[in-house]
Amino acid sequence: IRNCFKYRQWRSDVYERDDYVCQLCGQRGDKLEVDHIKAFSVILEENSINSLESALDCDELWNINNGRTLCKECHRKTETFGRRPKKL
Repeated sequence: IRNCFKYRQWRSDVYERDDYVCQLCGQRGDKLEVDHIKAFSVILEENSINSLESALDCDELWNINNGRTLCKECHRKTETFGRRPKKL
């Protein structure tokens, strides 16, 4: 999913909306990443996504309002970075 055109377009749209600025610390440009605010893994699980085709049809996955631009340092500090979030 992360290698498909729609994912790359989603990332680009979030970067452009945020003007290539980290939404937490204000860093501009260098070493930026796009973060799903509601975790990517949670969206996949809640929508029973098990194929690229089902992912492409999931509007929630591609909603730019669920994305934010973060620098690498701020992204690593998020609760869900690099792992699945704990279920409540």
